[in-house]
Amino acid sequence: MSSSETEERDVRIAIAVRATSQSLGWIGTEAGIFHRLGLNVMFPAMETAAVEAVAGLVRGEWDFVEVGGAPIVQGVLDGHDTVMLLAAERAPLVGRYLVARRDLTAPMDLRGGRIGVLTEAGQTGISARTMLHQWEITATLVPLGTYPKIYAALSARDIDAGILSEEYRLAAQRAFGLTAFPIPATALPPALASTRGLIRRRRRLVARVVQAYVETIHLFKTNRGLVMPLLYRFLQDFDQEIMADIYEFYAPRFQPLPLPSTVGIQQMLNEFAATYPVAHTLPPTAVTDTSMLEELEQSGLVARLYRR
Repeated sequence: MSSSETEERDVRIAIAVRATSQSLGWIGTEAGIFHRLGLNVMFPAMETAAVEAVAGLVRGEWDFVEVGGAPIVQGVLDGHDTVMLLAAERAPLVGRYLVARRDLTAPMDLRGGRIGVLTEAGQTGISARTMLHQWEITATLVPLGTYPKIYAALSARDIDAGILSEEYRLAAQRAFGLTAFPIPATALPPALASTRGLIRRRRRLVARVVQAYVETIHLFKTNRGLVMPLLYRFLQDFDQEIMADIYEFYAPRFQPLPLPSTVGIQQMLNEFAATYPVAHTLPPTAVTDTSMLEELEQSGLVARLYRR
């Protein structure tokens, strides 16, 4: 096989956090969907957290990343050519919680406390600061990098509360009876990102990756028996009862045609406007490239998948 042919097969995908919302590339690879489309997928980084996930993309250490929406938008505002290709979850984003010790039963109890987040600059940090502002209290944010580390710090009482995904909220409440405060629904779910430079150089490969994600979403929504064991292997930390609840939560939230939310992107731009004045005038289309999704829809692929 020539080097050019190898380049058109090899794909490097990083995953920012080990969560169902960022599991689709791994599930699709394990299920053989990417291979069937002629793609050889490698995962050079797992659980990088959001900021490093996008930084590695910019440095060229991987070709794609599954990551929260905020650092993708921030990458564009910083002058990089990061671009959002698709967002599997429908907007607004739900299923994120501020989970606190069981004796902390009201938001005011968190005043002066320690709150675990993935990173201060990423979506969990933004969410925590937004909630603290709404509650008119202050607390210290503690960056811990992964949801399992936040969960472990909560169980060890090293922190008073932490931002957790639906998976870890379920586990924390069942194991420890912790208090969960729902984070107000934000409009920008996690997304698959790449760079405009890669699209220019290898558009056919990027298009096949987008198709593989669309087909994996269909698999997730329609083949519980195959998906559940793969999701269990990916998440690693949960019993079968929690796994069933996780699947039932996410399957209806994944979009057959995973278009990013322009409303959500605009809201994120508005949040960044105080720091980045250009965000006032930057259109959401500067953050996305949905042309390959649109081509798939026009080809009839999505309609055929769901007619089976």
